[in-house]
Amino acid sequence: MSADEMFEKLGYRILFDESCLCRYIKHFELKPARHIIFSFDKEVSVSEENEKGLAVNRDYFIMPELQAINAKVKELGWDVSAMDENIQ
Repeated sequence: MSADEMFEKLGYRILFDESCLCRYIKHFELKPARHIIFSFDKEVSVSEENEKGLAVNRDYFIMPELQAINAKVKELGWDVSAMDENIQ
């Protein structure tokens, strides 16, 4: 299953725009929409919408979201081992 299919199964839709590689958006009935954003500089961020646009980044994921994020990182060809070296 592709990352796009994994996100779709979780209720996200994909959006492409000039501000990032891709963005997955999930709308809820009683809380703000959630955005998972893959940036051009190989970063992943998560934000919620508010009345002014995107708000504070969220700091947690459910396990299926992490699996979908990891699948997308692999599909994008981001070299995770090189990123690990930058952390140490």
